[in-house]
Amino acid sequence: MALVTEVLLVSGVALDLVGAGVLSHAHNAESIVELREEIGEEGSAVGEDDAISTHAQLLAEKRIGFFLLTVGLVVYLCGLVLKSPEELVLMGPVAAGVVGVALAVAAVFTRTVKARIRDQARRARAQGDPDQLPEQ
Repeated sequence: MALVTEVLLVSGVALDLVGAGVLSHAHNAESIVELREEIGEEGSAVGEDDAISTHAQLLAEKRIGFFLLTVGLVVYLCGLVLKSPEELVLMGPVAAGVVGVALAVAAVFTRTVKARIRDQARRARAQGDPDQLPEQ
């Protein structure tokens, strides 16, 4: 059992590192695109021909990056639960409960912020003031 938990811990961290690297690359490339657009050049980067292809590439990189981070953290959490000196019957539900509560908080936060941003965008559109539009 000790080998399985060590493999889970190491695999989880490795997946997290790969996911973070992919996200870092996507974020840096997105910044390059924004800088190019600000100076009036075509917003392309990462070897793509145009801005739309670049944004599609960056979105794909972000999705796989976050997916790898999520899978890595799940694997890491499983390794920690199995490695814990406490019983699996106790630690498993604790870990699942914390994840469930965090997902619920994230859903409520997302809905609240989304509503606030929509209201702010509606007011800015009604007033014709693009400076009041929310940041992306």
